[in-house]
Amino acid sequence: MCTRFATEIVLRRTLPNTLTQIDISIIPDPTESTERREALLAWRPKGFDKTASLNKVALGKIFEQAERAIFGSSSRENNNIGEKHANRLSSSILRITRHGPKETNFAIVDIPGLVRGNEANSEYRTAKDLVEKYLRNMRSIVVVVIDVVDLERQEIFQMLDGLPDEESRVIGVINKCDTKQKKSHDWVFDLIRNNPSQSRKYLKEGWYGLRNRQPSETDISDLERDSLEEEFFAAGDWISLNKERLGRHQLKKALIKMRNRHIKRSIPELISEIQHKLDICMARIDELGEPRDTNQAQFNLVNRIAMKYSQMAYGALNGQYKSLSNDNLFARKLIRDDLDRFHANMVAKGLENPFSTEIQDARVVASLPEEDWAASIMEIPTYKWIYETINRYRGNEDAGDVNPEVKNELWKQQTASWNGIATEILGRIEQTVRGVHTAILEEACPEKDQRSKMQDWLQDALIEASEAARTELQRLIGDERDAQLFTLNPAKMERQQWYREARIHAITAQCKIDRPEIGLPQAAEPPSKVNRVNANVIINTIIYGNPELASVLNTHDSLAAYFYVALYRFIDNFAMQVVERHLLGPCSPLRLFTSEYVSQKLYGEQNAAELNDLASEDPAKAKERHNLDLEKVSLEESKKRVQNFRIV
Repeated sequence: MCTRFATEIVLRRTLPNTLTQIDISIIPDPTESTERREALLAWRPKGFDKTASLNKVALGKIFEQAERAIFGSSSRENNNIGEKHANRLSSSILRITRHGPKETNFAIVDIPGLVRGNEANSEYRTAKDLVEKYLRNMRSIVVVVIDVVDLERQEIFQMLDGLPDEESRVIGVINKCDTKQKKSHDWVFDLIRNNPSQSRKYLKEGWYGLRNRQPSETDISDLERDSLEEEFFAAGDWISLNKERLGRHQLKKALIKMRNRHIKRSIPELISEIQHKLDICMARIDELGEPRDTNQAQFNLVNRIAMKYSQMAYGALNGQYKSLSNDNLFARKLIRDDLDRFHANMVAKGLENPFSTEIQDARVVASLPEEDWAASIMEIPTYKWIYETINRYRGNEDAGDVNPEVKNELWKQQTASWNGIATEILGRIEQTVRGVHTAILEEACPEKDQRSKMQDWLQDALIEASEAARTELQRLIGDERDAQLFTLNPAKMERQQWYREARIHAITAQCKIDRPEIGLPQAAEPPSKVNRVNANVIINTIIYGNPELASVLNTHDSLAAYFYVALYRFIDNFAMQVVERHLLGPCSPLRLFTSEYVSQKLYGEQNAAELNDLASEDPAKAKERHNLDLEKVSLEESKKRVQNFRIV
């Protein structure tokens, strides 16, 4: 048992005019510990020149070092690899890969011979697992090598019986034919003759006989070795066999023909596999984008991203969604949803103390005598709050007059929630803008690292827009809360008058139900016939004849009417002056990133350093692109060769 681990000799064709190099590595057994796996993966033979030729001496040193690395050694140089294996075989693989422009893509694997035993024997399991691993590879050609020993001991035959494509993939070699004993090993001749009815193991591709070097012949040349083989097979009983089944050169011819047939059968699958790898390679190259080793290339990249970004942003901000890929990019729709939520919150929560209604007023006073009306109305919470504020700010006003500061103070209290509501919604809108910005940039710039740089570069614009919007909001809040309660909107006076009339009508209607005497002719001494007095006039006189009550009601109605006008004015101003002006309009960060902006900020020698910082390529990415370009060329050439091979 000479071979203790599998050895793969891999030949790979490279681009023309490239140096021929040899890479040597170990593929660890999957069952190895993490520490040993890392050590074996990092292993490389010492004192080996990658550009040197693989002669007998060099190969011997490589195998010695690989064996010490895989099985352990007491030598100082390999103590870090691991302890010695109890098993004399290993599933680790020594891979020797030669890359060069004249190589043919091919691989030869030498694996340990099968060890007799059973599943309890670790060496038996290791050898059998290695054989089965390569047998399962449908691309492989199986060269069964047996010695001139008892045929019944060849366990490989049992393993081949279950191979579905044995006829096309398996060829047999009888090694050490010079050790054949007369008559006792006649089965060797039967195998080489390969008669289906007489051979103990018929193979469609046949059996070939070889003569090995003797121990005394290890230093002779290949020509001398071949000459000795020819002489051997030209004598004795061997002359009765087909010469095309004897010798190294005949085996080589058979293997080449077999390989060609095997490749032809595999061509459709090979082309599909190569195309799949080529598609993956091209997709990754596209992800990396064009090389960016010059300022012009860097500028072109940023400008191209800006053009795609600005086109998508235009559609997102103008409701033209056909060119956008998903709902997360529909900026106008998303922000309209936020503004609708703002409107609903302002209507529902924008008033600290709800204004009283005409129905509420009527229910309080209609069943009471007139002299109790003023006191009862004053107990309604909103009126009570207004009355207390009027008294707190009383100065030298006449009876029924109100200090002008009263309404200002009441207004500040009524609108105390506006800042919080607006600030919360503004935060949501800012988040929406940032989300749309990120989503657009992700599509415009698929490369993650470059996109991160672009995010950082544009971040200041987003921050400035948010700060400007918040400053604008505080200006609006200040105008609404701290300025004079002033409006030219005629709806204010109309609504104030309506509140007064609605109150009188509601109280009158309720009184007619509860007190029908309201509105009858007035008594006189002596009785006289007079016209009926309108009940509304009576109610109005009772209510507004009380100066204190009138001042409270007038203040209430003025505030309520002004609130109606100011509420929607503030909602509109928030939408237009805060959101539209700073986050969606011409100054929007979503509209900023255009080709013009890129030219302004990055074009010219004076901006070369900033441009390089923004768009320069990571050296690792540049190396990856170079390797992918080489892989692409190699795959394209492989595809052509395979297609041409089919024609030959």
